[in-house]
Amino acid sequence: MIDFNEMVTPENEEEDGHIYLTDEDGKEFPFDLMDIIAHNGEEYAVFFPADESDEDDDEDTEVVILKVIRNDDDSVEFEGTDDESVLDAVFNQFMENMRKAFEEDEHGDGCGCGHCHD
Repeated sequence: MIDFNEMVTPENEEEDGHIYLTDEDGKEFPFDLMDIIAHNGEEYAVFFPADESDEDDDEDTEVVILKVIRNDDDSVEFEGTDDESVLDAVFNQFMENMRKAFEEDEHGDGCGCGHCHD
């Protein structure tokens, strides 16, 4: 798992902490960055919609996976991919990272690292 704090702050991150992504119609939507996953020498950002309303509770909310593009001027952009094998691999790693983050290890300290903390 890559720490997003190591990345340059994207230009589309607002003061509310959300990252606003624009759809093909030019409409902006707020997202929360959940993780950055390294895959085959590239980085992929996993986003979760930030404005989920109560009416969306009946539907499964999907994450958005976008390739991270680092520009020479230190700005960061995001680019979509249609490669299902990449999307599946990144999503599976994201789910594994989430599982590890929330599982308690055998010592019950909740860190999930699997090491003994004496």
